Amino acid sequence: MPLTNVETELPIINTHTHTFTKDHTPKYISKRFVAWPLYWILETNLVLALIKAYLDRDKNDFTYKGKNMKRRVYASMKFFRDTPVINVLYPLFKTAIWLVFFHYLLNLLSSLLKGTLLFGWLCDLNSLYLYPPMPKIDNTWNTIFLLLGIVLVFKNIRQRLGRYLWSRIQKMIGEERLEFLLRYIKIIRFTGKLNQAHVFNDLEQQYPEGSKFVILPMDMEFMHAGPVNISYLEQMQEVLRLKANNPNTALPFIFIDPRRVRAQNADDPFLSFNTSKPNAITLNECKVDAYFKGGCVGIKIYPALGYYPFDKDLLTLWLYCAQQDIPITTHCSVGPIFYRGKLKDLHLDIGKEVNKKFDYHPVFNEIIDNDAHGKPIIERLLLNQLKNKDFQSNFTHPLNYLCLLHEPFLKATLDYHNDRDLNTLFGYKNGKLQRNLSRLKINLAHYGGSEYWDQFLSQDRFRDANAIINKPEIGLDLTNRLDNLTILYNTWHHVDWFSIISSMMLNFENVYADISYTLHDLKYLNLLSEIMDNPNITERILFGTDFYVVSNHKTEKQFWMDMQNTLGLTKWQQIAHYNPKRFLNLP
Repeated sequence: MPLTNVETELPIINTHTHTFTKDHTPKYISKRFVAWPLYWILETNLVLALIKAYLDRDKNDFTYKGKNMKRRVYASMKFFRDTPVINVLYPLFKTAIWLVFFHYLLNLLSSLLKGTLLFGWLCDLNSLYLYPPMPKIDNTWNTIFLLLGIVLVFKNIRQRLGRYLWSRIQKMIGEERLEFLLRYIKIIRFTGKLNQAHVFNDLEQQYPEGSKFVILPMDMEFMHAGPVNISYLEQMQEVLRLKANNPNTALPFIFIDPRRVRAQNADDPFLSFNTSKPNAITLNECKVDAYFKGGCVGIKIYPALGYYPFDKDLLTLWLYCAQQDIPITTHCSVGPIFYRGKLKDLHLDIGKEVNKKFDYHPVFNEIIDNDAHGKPIIERLLLNQLKNKDFQSNFTHPLNYLCLLHEPFLKATLDYHNDRDLNTLFGYKNGKLQRNLSRLKINLAHYGGSEYWDQFLSQDRFRDANAIINKPEIGLDLTNRLDNLTILYNTWHHVDWFSIISSMMLNFENVYADISYTLHDLKYLNLLSEIMDNPNITERILFGTDFYVVSNHKTEKQFWMDMQNTLGLTKWQQIAHYNPKRFLNLP
């Protein structure tokens, strides 16, 4: 439905939320995020216990004992404030404590740096700092214990030292890594809830009555980060109970990992199809069929866990979804949940063979040079990231979905897999396809992520970064330009994902993008409002929050209230009601 002047408020539909708990999270989720053996020591339950202890530090404030303690503290502070002598002496006492602290801190540093160029400078500084000299402590450990005692006893020193250390940690870690860390902590914190019903209740109570929520489960059993306490299959049973108890508000999706499909039991399959009629594929009796019958309305994938969205064991599913108009939400940004195993062990299936060249794109090519006759030398596109955290972008890159949506690349994908059954299913013969995936309904979740929105806004001389503005009907014109390998290479490596995803919405009629997590910062709402002025994009943007991860920055109610009031009612209802309704096929 196009934008109209709507005056009445309509139910909010949040297309991106999570309810999974710590029992569905791997034991060593911090693997490859922190160094060994720290990730082994800081296993999920321990980190959760530490975070919970910190968050519950003021829990006694709500007991009679805690309230009475606060009264006694208040009475003491009032006594000090109302006593003139203490009012004069207390600031002097605080100053003296700071001088003592710095004196012994300099002594400690001097003893540790003895024999270095800084030793003499520290001694001179300390001699100038206090005179007459303080009592001498020869033992280094006694000095350390004295300093720790001062920090623990005196709140003023503790707070200021804490702020200083946190500022140094922020600078040392870096803004990007700190963002990853905070998101990781938030995941751990919220997964400590008793069950998914508790998490859903925390979500639902922050919205007006009648709001609906897409629930996106997570299957992290194949990410090589240790075992989970409760299997994904048990998690889905709990999701179905959540749906049964909230039939009008919960809209669960089914998480599908191709490795679970490959590892399934033939007697009790996870995913099975009847493909005897390729134009009308149906589900056999299997777990996924039971999930749909139990109220699930879509499919969720998370390629950052170590696979491509065009994996061989997903292609039949995608053809089925295209025929049944089933919505798909896929993770399309970089984040703290990614494959934790060794990259060299990521062998990608090619029919019955295995491709050990994990660091080359399975479908896309690049020109590496010209031969003696001036003809280009073509090889697979090199993926040159060495760390898992960085390599995940190759799995989540939005151009990967052209291998499904764009027929020439879909043909190349089928050539890569070289699977007779898939070729028969798609009617691939003599370079022609009888069936394709051009109408596949896909939500590229997170709209690429805030770093790519920043990249789009900051680039002023790069022509492709301005294509959405200069060519609002076609954007980057992906379907007509990417047969040029030079343009493909530049688009993959240098063009921001905001421009790519926006262009995909212009080039394919069923591509959507939700704004979960990315739009927590108000500075991006101006860009969102601007891009919504494009009539070919405004109907494809979906409201979502990424609850509970986004609560690092703001609560759910603040997220949707900020957005509603900044965009205005007409644009807000477009993304929070009409577009999700169409994407989810709601009546």
